[in-house]
Order: sequence, then C-alpha cells, then structure tokens
Amino acid sequence: MIVTKVEEIKYWDLVKEVSAYNDKWTDIATTKSEIFINLLNSLDVTSKSILFVNFNPIALILAKNYDVTIVCNENLNKIFDFRFIKQVNTLSDVVTTFDFVFALDEYFTYASNEQNQRDLVNDVCSCSHKWVITTLQDYKNFAPHKKNQIDAMAVNSSNNYIMLENSIADKSDKQLWDHFWYCIKDHQSLTTIGPIQRRTMYFKQLAKYTSDIGSSEYVIQKNLLYKGFFSKNFEHIITVKMQ
Repeated sequence: MIVTKVEEIKYWDLVKEVSAYNDKWTDIATTKSEIFINLLNSLDVTSKSILFVNFNPIALILAKNYDVTIVCNENLNKIFDFRFIKQVNTLSDVVTTFDFVFALDEYFTYASNEQNQRDLVNDVCSCSHKWVITTLQDYKNFAPHKKNQIDAMAVNSSNNYIMLENSIADKSDKQLWDHFWYCIKDHQSLTTIGPIQRRTMYFKQLAKYTSDIGSSEYVIQKNLLYKGFFSKNFEHIITVKMQ
C-alpha cells in the first residue's frame, strides 16, 4: 500500500495479530505465494532478483528462493522476519534494476490524480529490466470502489475479528474515493485505518501508460486471480514485459 508510515504499520501489525490466532495462516500465505512462484517460472525460470515496491508477506516466502528487496517502512522488520530480505525506505532509494518488480494489492490505485498514477507507473517500471507484475480489480465492469465490503473473521472460539472495508466516494470526482479499514476485536475494541485516498485504474488505462514508456507486452493473466489478506474481492494479475 502507498500510505503513511503510521497507517502501513497499523495495517500489517493487524495482519500479524490476526495470523497469530489463525492456524491456517501459513497455508494461506503459502497458497498466495505459490500463485506467483508458478507465474515467475512460466515467465523466466532463470531470473532471481525481485523488488516489491510495497510490503506483502508473500515477499518473505519468495525470499527463500529469490533475492528479494522490499520498499517499506523501516519498522516493519520489528513485526516480520526480515533476515533474508533487503530493505529500502522509498522507491527513490532503489539504485539498480530487477528481473521482477511486484506492485501488488492494487498499488496503482493509491493516487490522487491521473498524473500521479502515470508517475507511479513510470517509477515502478523503471526499476525493472524484464517484468512488472501487478494486480487490479475490474473497475469498468465491477466498480468495486462503489461497493462496501463487510467480512467477518471468526479466528477461533476465544478471539473474534470483524473486518470491514468502507469506500466513500469523492463528491467532485467520480474516479476518486477515500478508503477505510475497520477491525472490531472481540466485539469491543475498534482499530481504524484511513482515510486513504485512492483512484480507479482501468485495464486499458494501465496498458496505455506502460506502452507509452516502452513496454513490449501487456497480459491480463487468464485464470490467475489474487486477493489481499483481508479482502474477499479477487484482483486480476497483470504482467508487463519491459524488455
């Protein structure tokens, strides 16, 4: 996510807290990772360097077999095991290019205007000399930003988490919305993350932006879907070839 350092820590700290009570956490993270491991092998089995432009626990699993660098809050290494990870604080601190660059969890929707989105695409793609891998929902046909999502997570008989996502449309720009996460723990304490401003990104829009900066291939991967650790909405996996 492209959010403030405080919000980033709150979000992933909550993920870690929930996982501590969930016996299936390892299986969930592994299953998500396997989707991308199989994809990487199909794209280029010899490549080994990976940059994650935002944190995702999938990176920790990929680091077992790849040389992984993550752009994220420096304090996340207090929450997760970063022993096999290289870490940088901002994308501008990246001084080399990578075989694969990951921009998961709808990275390109965390923007306030169209130029901001173009700049994000340019900055991310400039870090790769082979492939960029990202995810998007179908904003043309599904309009997920106009729908509120409510998911209940009953972790076990002693610990209950109710997760809610809330989208508040911008009154002057229908492409913009404020995004909130809420977590009600044990029916008592409330954690709020947001508002975080986001903007729609359409498949054809991203294809145009990447083509403008010299990509040679843009593919919405068939039958490959991903969803975030709290979300029930599937995101389409997109690969962009930068060679």
